[in-house]
Amino acid sequence: MTNYQERLREGTISFFFLGKSPVAPGTLGSLGALVVAYSLILLIGDIAGIFILILAALFYYIGIQIAPWCEKKYGKDPGIFVLDEVIGYLLVIGVLIIFQLEINSNLWIISFIMFRVFDVLKIWPAKDLEEIKGGHGIILDDIAASFHTLIFVLLLEEFNILL
Repeated sequence: MTNYQERLREGTISFFFLGKSPVAPGTLGSLGALVVAYSLILLIGDIAGIFILILAALFYYIGIQIAPWCEKKYGKDPGIFVLDEVIGYLLVIGVLIIFQLEINSNLWIISFIMFRVFDVLKIWPAKDLEEIKGGHGIILDDIAASFHTLIFVLLLEEFNILL
């Protein structure tokens, strides 16, 4: 493998090298996803939700392809691999847009904070999913965190709390 190929893989799994941050790489990866989602909403408007979910699926495929190399080089579920946080947060925003929630500043803040909280806490089934071998295990726990976040945010919306 050439140095260029290695840097390309590293840049991908670290989401433009955000995962190389010595402090809170997962939070920075999630913040990168927020910037991507916000930009897509501004650029393409109403169809952004569908496009964001397609992008998350594409990142999932890329992530599981590169994950074995990443774990071989950096160890099991390494901090540099933040593509999973990107996928998880994109899922949250994509689904909220498709459910036609008003994506206001409160929603951005609450969804971001709760996604990070659920990602760190690893509430069932996230911890169990993390044990799956290879790229699926790295990514699926963040997808579980995104579902926890969605349930939380949708409950807040249903009961008109903070949103």
